[in-house]
Amino acid sequence: MEFVNENPRRRGYGQGLALAGSIALVSMLVCDPAAGQPAAITEARVRSFAQQAEKESRGDATTLVLALDRRVRETWGDLETFPLSIVRREDLLVTLSTPYLSYRRAVIDVLRTKRPIATVPWTDAAVVSVSPARLGAPDIDSVVLSRDGREVPPTRNTLRAMTFTNGAGDQGVLHAGDVHFPPAALAPGAQVTLTVRPRDGEPFVYAFSETELASLK
Repeated sequence: MEFVNENPRRRGYGQGLALAGSIALVSMLVCDPAAGQPAAITEARVRSFAQQAEKESRGDATTLVLALDRRVRETWGDLETFPLSIVRREDLLVTLSTPYLSYRRAVIDVLRTKRPIATVPWTDAAVVSVSPARLGAPDIDSVVLSRDGREVPPTRNTLRAMTFTNGAGDQGVLHAGDVHFPPAALAPGAQVTLTVRPRDGEPFVYAFSETELASLK
């Protein structure tokens, strides 16, 4: 049975906290043919592409999003356009969204509600979202991202125990929330795994392929 979160605290995006500890990470980079040097995906450039796409769309929301995707692909290569499902079950959903995925989803939301795309936030993080869908779901109390066997410290963690109620009035406490990691941790060229650990039972372990890492922008 579906249920709603009774915890009044809302989860949202925000500025990341300082990294707890140091780790050698390569930047999320692609080749810049003009300069002969790598060029990172940046908020400023994506926002510029969005403005160009808006002019091209002539007020059509679908055309705007497709035009934005085209510009991003032409600059940084193939990309995922929807959050990646790390765990997808009837009782639990765990997804991963990278900066462009989060921005793209927010663009669609503001277009649906007729707001200006200038209000779309930019989240400079890879965000793992834990969303229980039923009482009795595995209670996820930690999310660990590793790169070449080294744990990557999260930049922000809002994974918290919350009280949920189902349609029959039954209550239960499960963890839900977001865990932010530096986007560079998902750059190609390394073995990257995401471990989603429930309080009881075996962890869910997701090993990224090189193709997936290359498409996460």
